[in-house]
Amino acid sequence: MRSNDVACAKWRGAMLVGAGLCLSACAMEGEEPYAAGDEPVGSVEQSLVSTNGLKSINGLTSTNGLDSLNGLKSINGLKSINGLSSGVGLMTSDAGRDTVKYLVRCALPAGQSITKKDQNGVSYTFAGQIGVAPQWADAACDLDCQESVSACLLAHVNTTGQNIALWLDGNVQGVGWGQSTGAPYEEGSFFGNLFVSPPKMFYCNGKDFDKGVVPGRIGANQVGAPYTYAWKGAEVCKDFCTQADIPNQNDGYKACGGLNHVVTVWRNFDPNTSYKICNRVSGKCLDNAGSSLESGAIVQNGYAGTQGQKWQIVQVNPKQYKVVNKLSGKVLSVYQKKTADSTPIVQTAFAGGSEQLWSFTSMADATGFHAISPVMMATSVLALPSANSTTSGQTVQEWTWNGSSYMQWSIGLAN
Repeated sequence: MRSNDVACAKWRGAMLVGAGLCLSACAMEGEEPYAAGDEPVGSVEQSLVSTNGLKSINGLTSTNGLDSLNGLKSINGLKSINGLSSGVGLMTSDAGRDTVKYLVRCALPAGQSITKKDQNGVSYTFAGQIGVAPQWADAACDLDCQESVSACLLAHVNTTGQNIALWLDGNVQGVGWGQSTGAPYEEGSFFGNLFVSPPKMFYCNGKDFDKGVVPGRIGANQVGAPYTYAWKGAEVCKDFCTQADIPNQNDGYKACGGLNHVVTVWRNFDPNTSYKICNRVSGKCLDNAGSSLESGAIVQNGYAGTQGQKWQIVQVNPKQYKVVNKLSGKVLSVYQKKTADSTPIVQTAFAGGSEQLWSFTSMADATGFHAISPVMMATSVLALPSANSTTSGQTVQEWTWNGSSYMQWSIGLAN
């Protein structure tokens, strides 16, 4: 059964052949499942697909961490009376119990759970899933345990509380290394120690932090996150963190800022999120001009938040997406599959044609702009007619890529 609150670790040993099936069977509610056969690169049996949604980490201030005044003691096992106390601290509020849910989910493996009571004697059962620190069920949580649980918790924060599918890599038990074509964008890495006073809570930007942005996460103008950027002025994690060992050197990092347990998050565009797609030169955004007509022209207009200016970006094949208009339900398409420069971009009912599929290439200059290319002709891109095309209502066209700014687009959350 699919659930928003499960994490599916890929099976080991004899079940390795079924990795793609496991991902599909364990997809989250509202998430497009990974296709059978879409196995990740690298250590297939260890990487993890999970969802986030922890809105905050309750009980933390600048002067005290989880291991104080919250009814939580790392020197005792979680199942013990003093490891996580009933009736006090984290167990007395919805936010606190949400923290406990993710804490147990991170620390304990699937099949294990703990039950605790709130201040009114009501019992709550919290299920394990990832298992970064299984020893904490019955014994003390040492430094390795604290750093592993902390990295996992920080990686699961979404300040909107929304569940978004994530792909986790890291040198922590229960996670491991390996990539997936279903989560091609490196969002960032998380590390720290939430149990010390003051707590250490850090992140750094992955190389794709501004690509495939999703609500409540890095790159989405995140507000209210408990963690802070590890190095002011730094561009991306790879400049300061130590990469994983070969052959997983491109999967994530084994140490950052003197902390030796790091969780790197990979993600995709969220198929349920609405995006606005706006030109670098004009600042105006893709718009179907309020039309639902087949082959209706796509134009640029100043963003006003109308349904015709909102788009869903849904993966169809690895790194190939359909771009669906929220008003019409039709997709971005090259008119009649023509390849000549100045061919208009239109909306059509989706039939799976290569003129209806698009790839996104980041400018890799930390500006968040992309070239958007039709799969049918990778040398062409979505563009305005020229650098002087700043007038509202102008038709968006297909042009041969030449690196110009009027061929570059930002992809942001539509409000």
